[in-house]
Amino acid sequence: MVYQINGLKDIHKLLVNERKIGGVIEVNTLRLRTGEIYPNAVITHIDSLGSSIYSIGFMTENHQNIIIHIDELSFLQEAKYKKICELNNQAYKTSKTKAKIKYLKRLFDLNKDSMNPIFLEEASMIIEDIGLPAAQKEINMSIIDSENPIYSIA
Repeated sequence: MVYQINGLKDIHKLLVNERKIGGVIEVNTLRLRTGEIYPNAVITHIDSLGSSIYSIGFMTENHQNIIIHIDELSFLQEAKYKKICELNNQAYKTSKTKAKIKYLKRLFDLNKDSMNPIFLEEASMIIEDIGLPAAQKEINMSIIDSENPIYSIA
């Protein structure tokens, strides 16, 4: 699932709603005014004041977290919304997958006795985002895949 992004406002909106929709923003090439080129950079943060964007944070393939002023940005080539499991930037893919698995384990611990629809929806979204193989390595998936679901009455 890859979606084309049309501008910085779209990127900001997706980053703000990351917990609800999952996924990340990856660009094929990010170039600065100084001529530095970063392939497969993942946009991690956009700072704005009102309707004005003033800085962008991104992670490179070399595990560098870089924050630049918007005036230092030359261009973003092919910004796309992707699931974590579809990323080309292995550095960000690894770190974000670990963070999501940690969150998912905590979610499973808190909801082990209650299979409510909100928990199932959020857990399914995270598993879809990081990929089923990555989730199966760390988590017992039988809770979600059970044929006889348990419902809480309270």
